Amino acid sequence: MKQVLLSLAFLFIAALGYASHIVGGVIHYECLGNGDYAITLKVYRDCSPGSSGFDNTAHVGVYEGSTLIATVDMPLSQATVTPLDPNTGDPCLEPPDVCVEESVYTGEVNLPDTEIGYTLVYQRCCRNTTIVNIPAQGDNLGSSFTCEIPPASQAPCNSNPDFIQFPPIVICINEPFVFDHSATDIDGDSLVYVFCNPLDGGNPGAEMNPPTAPPYTLVTWNDGYSLDYPIDAAPAFSIDPITGLLTGTPNQLGQYVMGICVKEYRNGELISTTNRDFQFNIAACSQSIFAAVDDVEPCTGLSYVFDNQSNGEIFEWDFGVEQLSSDTSSLFEPEYTFPDTGTYEVTLIVNPGFQCADTTQITVSAYTPISTSLDIENFYCSNGSRYWDFTGVGSYSSQAEYSWSFGNFANPQTSTVFNPGPVGYNVPGTYNVTFSVLDHFCEATANLMLVVDPMPQAEIQGQTQFCGGLEIDFTNLSQYAEEYYWNFGESGNSDWSADENPSWTYSSYGEFVVTLTADPQSDCADMDTILVQVLPTDPIQLVYDVIEPNPCDSIIEVQLQFLGTGVDNIAWNMGDGTILTGFESTYIYDEAGEYIVTITAQNNLCGLIETESVGIVYDLTVIDRPIEVPNVFTPNSDGSNDTFRIFYVGEWALPDLYPPGRDIFDYVSDYDLKIYDRWGVLIYQSTEDFPNWNGRIDNSPVPDGTYYYITQYKRKCIDTNITRKAGHFSVIR
Repeated sequence: MKQVLLSLAFLFIAALGYASHIVGGVIHYECLGNGDYAITLKVYRDCSPGSSGFDNTAHVGVYEGSTLIATVDMPLSQATVTPLDPNTGDPCLEPPDVCVEESVYTGEVNLPDTEIGYTLVYQRCCRNTTIVNIPAQGDNLGSSFTCEIPPASQAPCNSNPDFIQFPPIVICINEPFVFDHSATDIDGDSLVYVFCNPLDGGNPGAEMNPPTAPPYTLVTWNDGYSLDYPIDAAPAFSIDPITGLLTGTPNQLGQYVMGICVKEYRNGELISTTNRDFQFNIAACSQSIFAAVDDVEPCTGLSYVFDNQSNGEIFEWDFGVEQLSSDTSSLFEPEYTFPDTGTYEVTLIVNPGFQCADTTQITVSAYTPISTSLDIENFYCSNGSRYWDFTGVGSYSSQAEYSWSFGNFANPQTSTVFNPGPVGYNVPGTYNVTFSVLDHFCEATANLMLVVDPMPQAEIQGQTQFCGGLEIDFTNLSQYAEEYYWNFGESGNSDWSADENPSWTYSSYGEFVVTLTADPQSDCADMDTILVQVLPTDPIQLVYDVIEPNPCDSIIEVQLQFLGTGVDNIAWNMGDGTILTGFESTYIYDEAGEYIVTITAQNNLCGLIETESVGIVYDLTVIDRPIEVPNVFTPNSDGSNDTFRIFYVGEWALPDLYPPGRDIFDYVSDYDLKIYDRWGVLIYQSTEDFPNWNGRIDNSPVPDGTYYYITQYKRKCIDTNITRKAGHFSVIR
């Protein structure tokens, strides 16, 4: 329901913004003696954007019966214009943004004594068309504000009652309304308050000069409203005739017109009636009152400024110091210094004593800040892991709680003691070590980025140098080490080196155990050993020939020949699991492909090993077609004729000429291509990886024009001699 009321309130405020008319008014006069009267006219208007202003000159007509006696002209330039405060006076209620101004016009007039009496009148058009309880009449319904001067014989030199205050311009829906509508009378006459009918009057778009003569037309009421029930309310509005106290509880949004008259009696006889006409704006003005305070950062000292997030007008703080009664404040955002460390419950009451009051509490941990750090006390290696001893740094109370985190691969990963035992790491990496302290709600955390390097790994490359004499070269394959210690296995203390890749000359032939220690000065040191054979210089000459087969031969076999000396036996590892022996041999592979042939030559003391790569090609179907060289070359990246190369005649019309994965260069041997520019400068020569030319020099395209070539080739399985050609061609893009 609250959302609906607020929406209606916004519509209502919008209606006020477009209204542009009179809101209310009243006339007061005071007798100055000798027939002189001071006239005060109070006029109220809607001052929302687009509203009409006050009359530049207000004209109050003085009538004796229906005869105009005088017109009191009161210029706006001498009037006092004041905006009225829409405040309801209740901190639980907040009115909408309604604008109403009061203009107080003043003037004087001299009137002779009369036995009939006078009527004072001010007229102004027009009322708001959004008024609920009277017809809009097409924006032509105006107002007449009147009062009476009694005959001199009845009340000589009389002053009429003066209302003490103007009614609130906004009253709140569903909220009990009480307003003192009383007036004062300097003559001491008796006053009686009654509802009276608002009066019509005034012409649209013009100042009424003079106003019309009485009697005046009563404003008619819409259905459901009357003189005694002008506003939707439960209970209905009523006015105490003696005190002028106006009460009621409105229950519908909108603008309503109400008239109240004060009747002046002297010696029990009615001597005058003063008409006050005004407009009530009924709005949904209840607001959401709540108490809210941001939590304060604990452990920042004893003084705090409280961040008030409440909605309200009156604030009552209690800072929770039990032994004090002065630990209070009424400021919106107070600052308070607690007398001692401790935990306090701070209470805030918003709008205390009112029906919309709200209360909240926050806990304040008033302690001085703490700080912490951590240190590394010791480091060592054991059983393939690195270990660190950590310690916390700082002074805390006996209630302090500690929390360590060493990382996912640490052992242990966490701890809750101030000085944890050794923490091991066997997985290299960077670890964020954290040390946290919780002491009386106060927290502090220290961090350390720990770099755990891999453990040193000592490794000596196996012996590759045989029968080379007494001097041996050693290759260090160790990782994650910075220092090395070599022991070459000879007796005595001089057979060592700290070089990374040392050489050592032995004093005699034989077998020796060589030891390498990586990072020898560290607890993390690692060791590796190999057995080294130190033998005399070997007479082996490893000369051999591995002849690949011609794919055009009827039998595709590899020929193996050892051509060296000083060898007792030869072994040929063919790379497919087959090992052959002997100085000469042949071998036929089951499948085409690339194979690594390993040749091992040995005598009674030493052995040598080398490898050779062979390529086996089967099923090379002969293409018995002429080969030509192009005379035009178009390297424009369109997928056609983009490279300069030899080609079979009719090749472009035979898309299936080549098996998948092959091209013309699989069917020729002894191929070579040279390209020259017009000045005879060699700009390109083919290679095994790039047998054709893409029209570029150093990745830059050559200019269009004429170029010269020299090429040679031999068609496999067909030609016995090499074919050589020379000529020129054009580059066109």
